[in-house]
Amino acid sequence: MKRVCVICEGQTEETFVREVLAPNFYHLNLSLLGQTVETSVGHKGGALNYARIKRAIEHTLKQKDQPFVTTFIDLYKLSSDFPAFNTISELQLAGKLHRLTQEWHKDIINNTGCRPERFLPYIQAHEFEALLFSDIGGITCVNQSWESATEELKLIKSQAKSPEYINDLPETKPEAHFKRLLHSPSYRKIRHGSIAMKNVGLSAMERDCAFFSEWVNNIRKFSEY
Repeated sequence: MKRVCVICEGQTEETFVREVLAPNFYHLNLSLLGQTVETSVGHKGGALNYARIKRAIEHTLKQKDQPFVTTFIDLYKLSSDFPAFNTISELQLAGKLHRLTQEWHKDIINNTGCRPERFLPYIQAHEFEALLFSDIGGITCVNQSWESATEELKLIKSQAKSPEYINDLPETKPEAHFKRLLHSPSYRKIRHGSIAMKNVGLSAMERDCAFFSEWVNNIRKFSEY
């Protein structure tokens, strides 16, 4: 099988790759493996500066079996040292993502000399929890006490162009809505996100999240090389 290394922001994203994404690519002879970057000695996950993630990407691209490499990190609180970051403030969401990934791709290819198709940069708008908004029932059914938040979460979703457009401010980003509305127990990304992601499922995420869907389709194209 062709190996596809997915450089992830954290443990939940790595679990998502293993339990939701990977099984949907076996039939294409693609083996997706999540990899969380070390952010400090003995610690992995969380906010990534560009130097750390670049080092992990370039190291992986240089491995003998020449794996494909892609990424799964949040736009929310993206480090300002990413290529072109200081040029995107006036752009709409699609423009921001395009410019960031285009310049990121250029930087990696220029530094490694690898075939351009082997690296697929992806930045999730605005964070992982946006994907869970694709099926509100998939998150609220995790705990019976959460079902009372269903209508308010549906309203939040309906007011955005898509789940990926739900605001990226600290108090209105997708995860903030879950923490505000889901109690007894309170929403925790690592504990509850891994359950909800399987409830929601890949097809709903692709249906509602266009940027995410484009990324998944581009991963499928690795099978053609």
